[in-house]
Amino acid sequence: MRLFLQLLLLATVNLLAVSAQQPTKSNQSETTGEKKEAAKTSQSQPFKLPAEIKLILKVEEMPGIENPKSFWEGTYEIRVVDWSTIEERTKAGADAGDSGVVFLQSSFARRSLSDENRRLTVLLPVNGPLLERLQQQQQNPQAFSLRSTVRFYDAQLDRNSAFNINRIWRLKSFPDGEATITIKIKPDGAFSVWGPIQKGPPASYTIIGIPPTKKP
Repeated sequence: MRLFLQLLLLATVNLLAVSAQQPTKSNQSETTGEKKEAAKTSQSQPFKLPAEIKLILKVEEMPGIENPKSFWEGTYEIRVVDWSTIEERTKAGADAGDSGVVFLQSSFARRSLSDENRRLTVLLPVNGPLLERLQQQQQNPQAFSLRSTVRFYDAQLDRNSAFNINRIWRLKSFPDGEATITIKIKPDGAFSVWGPIQKGPPASYTIIGIPPTKKP
């Protein structure tokens, strides 16, 4: 009899311990409700669009950058693409940068590399069709695609360098609308292109680029 009472007491204690560890239906409902409410709040917060989209191409290094006869020139286009399209085409191994809608096509020529000519600033006012497109951001995230070909003449080395600069960046990652791409050309003909870089990027931001490449 005494053994039976001890076993009964032990079973009761174990049952109480298991019950205490399990959340009640009320607690589960409260947790689910809090998650749904947080999701609704996040979705209801409006995405503030910048007044303009600014892209800066900047030459930072080249052997003959101070030579008055050195120059650079090029062509470029900027597209706006659904981010979902970029993801789909990337997974399929297709070129994602030539999708979307072209909002700007142009060319430039800087016949010297003086301080002010080492930067190309491209501006896209956020109005009209572009505004309508970017207003989809919360339901349909958007991205920008740059397709560009540039040529440099280094008068110090009497050498031409030409290459493509193709980049994609998400609107979400550049809330102020400004992105910078930097270019460096080495004496041996190797070049590097870094960016797009945010205006004052956080420490956790990863800069995308290509390693120095020797001219064939």
